[in-house]
Amino acid sequence: MKLFLGVDGGQTATRTVVGDEQGRIVAHSSGGPSNHTEEPGGPERLERVILATIREALASIPVPDPDRHSFAAACFGMTGETDIKTRILERIVHTERLSVVHDSVNALAGATAGQPGIIVIAGTGSVARGINARGEEARVGGWGHQFGDEGSAYWIGREAVRAILAERDRTGPKTILTPMLFDRLSVSSAYDLMAKYYSGEFSRDHLAGLASWVNEAADSGDAVARGILRKAGMDLAHFALQIVSLLFAQRVDTRNAPGFLVCYTGGVFGSEHVLSSFTEHIENDHPEAKIRPALLLPVFGSLLLAYRAVGITIPPEVCRRWAIPESPPESKLDV
Repeated sequence: MKLFLGVDGGQTATRTVVGDEQGRIVAHSSGGPSNHTEEPGGPERLERVILATIREALASIPVPDPDRHSFAAACFGMTGETDIKTRILERIVHTERLSVVHDSVNALAGATAGQPGIIVIAGTGSVARGINARGEEARVGGWGHQFGDEGSAYWIGREAVRAILAERDRTGPKTILTPMLFDRLSVSSAYDLMAKYYSGEFSRDHLAGLASWVNEAADSGDAVARGILRKAGMDLAHFALQIVSLLFAQRVDTRNAPGFLVCYTGGVFGSEHVLSSFTEHIENDHPEAKIRPALLLPVFGSLLLAYRAVGITIPPEVCRRWAIPESPPESKLDV
């Protein structure tokens, strides 16, 4: 039996699915993060996580020797650069055809079930990618937390801290984010908060984790928190609109213009404040846009690309039946 492997490796988890020649999902598994291979211990962690998730998936089929089984094709969607990861995966993964792509590529394939459209991803970071009917592709964003990631959980957390500092300097309004974060982070002042971040005691991922508290504050009616989340939605919409301008023909008459698909995924979109702003800004400019959550998880996009690498096309109606039972849809701001 020929088997095909799809893997989505991210900053918080690694998901793996295995499909047969007919496009049936026959196994799946998950493990820890497999990114940041440039950091000390990163390559070893990538190797350990990938081997463990593949072994777990194959053990459930089962195959005679999970550690030596060769896949007909395998595709890995990975956060960040792919060169180091490719070298590692070429060494440890047995496959006739290996492809390693940026995680926005497999996320797009999964979001649209392989059809033309746009995906906007907003988790710890943010990026958007699109493909049109001619096969032309474009990517916007994805430049990392220091120079980009607009609208992401990291960006939201940073804006929350900046709002606290603005209140302290009397250059911004009062916000319940100040007492909320001081109490929950066990700090007594803006100076203490800064010391935690600048010393490295609080990490980049810690800052991104503040996004859920910003959403909580917005739900409580805090105008500053609501403003942060609405700005996040607007920035993410701008990603999508830029791809529209690059890939999809300008409309002449919106009543007769063909619609195009704009999908979204990632924990940030669990906030109704972000999602409503995102939708509003796209529809104001392109009322013909069809805005909806991603059809499939990114890991299924990796599997679709593995099939595609050997010339197998899985019909959209088959793809829409794919699911991982223990992976519920995101329903709240959770990064």
